[in-house]
Amino acid sequence: MASDPWYLHVFSPLLSGIVGASLVYYFGIRQISIKRYVDFVERQLQEFYAPMAGWRKRIRSKSELRSRVSEAADEAWQESCESYDGTATQDHEERFKPFNRIIKYDNDQFERELMPLYRQMLDLFTDKYWLAAKDTRGFYQEHLEFVDIWERYLGAAIPGEVIKKLGHSEENVKTFYDHIENKLQQLQEEVADLKPWWKRFV
Repeated sequence: MASDPWYLHVFSPLLSGIVGASLVYYFGIRQISIKRYVDFVERQLQEFYAPMAGWRKRIRSKSELRSRVSEAADEAWQESCESYDGTATQDHEERFKPFNRIIKYDNDQFERELMPLYRQMLDLFTDKYWLAAKDTRGFYQEHLEFVDIWERYLGAAIPGEVIKKLGHSEENVKTFYDHIENKLQQLQEEVADLKPWWKRFV
């Protein structure tokens, strides 16, 4: 039985070594690429999407509470008027004062608490624009206009009638806020899938 050619004994180990080294190199480079991508996504989450979603959550919670209080106050006032058969009384204005304070509180809260949050969101969007995903960047102009119109209104540079004509309301940015929430969850899931299993709980 003829023995294997001499060159097989020389080149087989060499070829195996080259193939092995290539595989190690390929998977090493791939792991480095994945790590860099995961690091970038984690920066997106920590420095952009998580703060934006947190501020939005606070705005939404305050707005929903304000709406509930307003509806309850309206019902209470209607019931109060019904007890007088809907007719005006001498103490009409006095009885309305507590309800008027609700309106004043809501207006003050908007300017004192909510408007700064809108500004923070816009400032972060501007400063960390490079961390925003491509589909998120498309919302920049719309959010800037939303904040700027409120700034003009609070600065008495635009009357309420014009606000109504522009159709200005939080509904205008609802799609953007929903997008932020969805993107936050999507990126969190993506990072969890890409991380090695032993690092997922770190």
